This record gives sequence, structure tokens and C-alpha cells, in this order.
Amino acid sequence: MTERVLQKRRRQYRASIPGARKASYQKKYDKAMSGRDPKAAIAAKCLDCMHWQRTRVRECPIVCCPLWPYRPFTTDPPDTAPSHARRT
Repeated sequence: MTERVLQKRRRQYRASIPGARKASYQKKYDKAMSGRDPKAAIAAKCLDCMHWQRTRVRECPIVCCPLWPYRPFTTDPPDTAPSHARRT
């Protein structure tokens, strides 16, 4: 894939981010795509997965996701994943 095509797809995706917090989420996406902020990348992926709804990220039922313990917008520390979600 050429750089031009890649940039076009990223612009289209960014423009498709929905919701009342669209501008805020677009900034988070930009920060994530810069490659300089892993937390922003995790937040952007979780928001994308949960249709850009913070509440759904907080209540995420996908405990087998490798990002689940690190999902944003929660007060749980990363090591509090349910015991059935942890690998031993």
C-alpha cells in the first residue's frame, strides 16, 4: 500500500469518528497514530472497538482482550482483571 493510499484511508477513518465528543476523539486518534503515546493508542483502539462510547469501554465484556486490563476510563488498576481472564 502506498503512503498516499494509507494517508487517504486514515483521513477517511478519522472523518468517520462519530458522536458528540467527535473532536476530542479525533485528537486522541491523531495522538495515537503519531506513535508517540501508547496510552492514546490503547484508548483509541478501545473506543473504536466499543463504537466510540466511553461507557461501553468502562463496561467492556471482552475480558479475553489483551488490552482489557489497560482499558481507559476506568478506576481499576491493570492487575485487577478477573481471574478467568488472566493467563497462568
